[in-house]
Amino acid sequence: MSIYTKTGDEGTTSLFDSVRVKKYSLRVDTYGTFDECIAQVSVAQKQLFTSELTEMLTWVQEKLFLLNAEIATSEDTQKLSSKSTLIDREDTAQLEKWIDNYLSILPEIHTFILPGQYLSSAQLHVARTICRRGERRLTELAEEIEVRPELLQFVNRLSDCLYIFARVEDFNQQQNELVEKIFTRYKEAAGGGKIAEDIDALGKIGDACVKKAEELGIAVTMCMVDGAGHLIFSYRMPDSLLASIDLAKRKAYTAVAMKTATNELSAVANPGGDLYQLETVTDGDIVTFGGGFPIFDKEGKIVGGIGVSGGSVEEDQQIAKAGLACIEEMDYAR
Repeated sequence: MSIYTKTGDEGTTSLFDSVRVKKYSLRVDTYGTFDECIAQVSVAQKQLFTSELTEMLTWVQEKLFLLNAEIATSEDTQKLSSKSTLIDREDTAQLEKWIDNYLSILPEIHTFILPGQYLSSAQLHVARTICRRGERRLTELAEEIEVRPELLQFVNRLSDCLYIFARVEDFNQQQNELVEKIFTRYKEAAGGGKIAEDIDALGKIGDACVKKAEELGIAVTMCMVDGAGHLIFSYRMPDSLLASIDLAKRKAYTAVAMKTATNELSAVANPGGDLYQLETVTDGDIVTFGGGFPIFDKEGKIVGGIGVSGGSVEEDQQIAKAGLACIEEMDYAR
């Protein structure tokens, strides 16, 4: 089947309801701009560092197709509604939810920023500016024809959302580079051979914990410390409790400081126990509930600790043990 029809050779094109208009008409220019935005979003999607944005950008592209279908319909809206879902307030609410969720995590800024420190974020900023151009076209078109307010609200919020996605990409890649620099310096100072120096190994351990957490249907934070109790790895799953960040670190530290699993401390820290009020006298640095485990090398020396927080005590322990199992498989510990 040929992709060309020759019907547009004289400078006109057919709308969704078969009405023919000039190719330079404002309506065509408007949906053409959003078509450009779809393509640019796709380019950014293929270069993402933050994998959780992938499905969100697919959703964005699908919604822009629906938007264009409505803009490209001049008269027969009944035909459109029978074949397509219209953009509604819930779609705008979804964008607002993503914006609010990420703003609660990203550091505050009070100045204008340059468009993207990394290629993927720069591509998202390009998509954002194309969306803004489309919004200007749509606003102008609304002075000539009836445009549902839901469409104007959606495209306005979409450009804001693309801006936030771009910031998320910058933030996550900056954090990743920072972690790599820290581990590189640590490795140069300490010499080779320890798990704390192996960035790939730490990533695999984190993946093992995340996989177990997903199986249990919960979101957690997991941390690892070295043999001196210094933080060497931390990962917070989306939607995990903010309090879990500090608790996971304390569990890992406690496992090293007390040379035992944190769940084994609860009995001795209770009234009448040998370590009663342990948490109080250590200003909360030591915790006595499950989710933290020490990591031993083959000679029985503590080389680190792992801590998980965000689920029940039993769930945190299961997830931490998944990380320990991964360490065993990599032959770092006994």
